Amino acid sequence: MGCSIELLTKSREISIVFSLPVASEQRALQALRGSLVVSCQAPHGDPLDDTETLTHIAVSVLQGGAGGLRAEGAERIASFRTETMLPIIGLLKTQDRDGRVYITPDFKSAREISDAGADIIALDCTRRRLVEAEPWTEIIPRIHEELRRPVLADIATLEDALAAEAAGADAVASTLYGYTADTEGARTISWALLDSLLNRLKIPVILEGHVRQPEEIGRALQSGVHAVVVGAAITCPKSITARFVAATKLGNGRESLTQSP
Repeated sequence: MGCSIELLTKSREISIVFSLPVASEQRALQALRGSLVVSCQAPHGDPLDDTETLTHIAVSVLQGGAGGLRAEGAERIASFRTETMLPIIGLLKTQDRDGRVYITPDFKSAREISDAGADIIALDCTRRRLVEAEPWTEIIPRIHEELRRPVLADIATLEDALAAEAAGADAVASTLYGYTADTEGARTISWALLDSLLNRLKIPVILEGHVRQPEEIGRALQSGVHAVVVGAAITCPKSITARFVAATKLGNGRESLTQSP
């Protein structure tokens, strides 16, 4: 990700290559500042796991004011791209033999989603991925140099984030907090992690994962995050309905208590 500058002198021509970021490559990331990004995905086998259906959802959230989209897979990214010029964070999910999900596990995946129209490449930058045949520390520079796209490092811990920044990631997101061995089971926002990321990193920090209430978005943006990504709380009727159903059960329990002698 550099530009070649030739300097002419009286005696000879000097060619110098500077490794400078190209401003246009960062526009999509800059455009997300202060905005809500909606992740329009559906688990495999879910009733919404259909490109046309998810595209309708994407159009709907854009009409609601979303500043960008997060999308999985080349087919869906390409479909979303026909509906908007707003930034799309693209990724491709795969599973290993143990069923663990990896986000954009290799450069081939990154190229595929870039070619489909993703503006920003989301990449699993957790510690577990460093032992893979193609670690993310090698993928980041290739994305910059060959695809000329910014990289959003999906991380789970502060250590992941610091390593991703050192490797050249353009931003980090707390996407994988709760989904790695050392954070497994966490299903609420870690405000402590968010504070640590904001205090220690120089690159933009994006909150993603476990966001359920609009008030949480306001709190995060006021704390200094670059943007907030919300998925299931907006786009998954099954999980939204389950939350409301849980409230009815609580209500029925209270009624039974008040009616008992």
